Amino acid sequence: MNEESLTLFVRVMSVFIATGTLEVLIYTYLKHKIKALLFWSAAWVFFILMQVASYTRNNEGVALFYSLFSGALVYGALTYLKEHENIKTLLTPEVIGIIPPLFALYGMLLIHLGLPYSFSSVEVPFVVLSGTFFLFSGLVFLAMSKKQRNSLYLGILMIAFGIFVLLYPVRLSFSALHFVWTLHLHFAWVFLATALSVGMAFFMIELVTSREFLFFEEPVEVKVVLEPSARLITPKEYEQIKKNLKDYPVLTFVRSLDVPGKWKVYYLSTEEREGRLSPTNLAYMAQITSEYFREAKEKGLEGVVIIDCLEYLLMYNGFNSIAKFLATLKDFALINSGVLLVVIEEEAWDKRQLAILRRIFS
Repeated sequence: MNEESLTLFVRVMSVFIATGTLEVLIYTYLKHKIKALLFWSAAWVFFILMQVASYTRNNEGVALFYSLFSGALVYGALTYLKEHENIKTLLTPEVIGIIPPLFALYGMLLIHLGLPYSFSSVEVPFVVLSGTFFLFSGLVFLAMSKKQRNSLYLGILMIAFGIFVLLYPVRLSFSALHFVWTLHLHFAWVFLATALSVGMAFFMIELVTSREFLFFEEPVEVKVVLEPSARLITPKEYEQIKKNLKDYPVLTFVRSLDVPGKWKVYYLSTEEREGRLSPTNLAYMAQITSEYFREAKEKGLEGVVIIDCLEYLLMYNGFNSIAKFLATLKDFALINSGVLLVVIEEEAWDKRQLAILRRIFS
């Protein structure tokens, strides 16, 4: 199989994977009606059209569909950020103001380098501008990774793809080389583009089908019969709550992973691994709890937070820190009409500590 045939095969594979990604996005959108998914679905339609335009050497089509692909991606990501205002990011609309001068500087650099295809080519300015928006999209997905861990690698790949697209004028300059070298470099370019797009497709599917992304989007049929409150419960009561709320989107901090599959679980451990939380990071636990209660209230649900590791937290934090931490969580619960349940073994606490805990939850 010669390189021209390999190039065609790689393009077809890229379109095939993009079509599969599109199907997953459309299915998830129809099921959950998350607006961002609609724009990301459109983005992959434009990606497929861009591949067709590239294969048929339609430069205007390449410019148009590259622009639409990048625009739909960044619009969907910004739509998601707008709906989840608790995701903190340094990216603001004002940042867009730096794009024109950077765009101009890059154009002057290309001219200074004497590349045969600089901004004088019809499609180059539009493709390069698309590259800047891919970079911007990547940064937005990185910001989302603070809450949606699956978007981290998607953000990194999106930034890499943005840099790749910015080098489009360099790719066009291959034609000035010897024919054999041009063929080799063209195949390498297409292969790299396909590898990046396949990676983006894979991690986008991972993101939109993840439990974190869909946590509050699944239909909730279980009704919470608990009054908005904060209270201490026994291990026996906790076991009953696990049965009663096994299909409810509960947020829990635990040491044992014997919890219902639909719960959002943070496992506390001193071991640094993905999905694990340090027992000394009380501030981050408070932040997660606050965001959860707020989002649950916005969705019209009664947020339920369970802490089943209080004795473990006491081992790594002073009692005063634990008391302040619990008082803060109680405020979050009551302000947002939620429920905070803390599992304790009374025998593990001295009388003074137990009295203070009961006073906090009275």
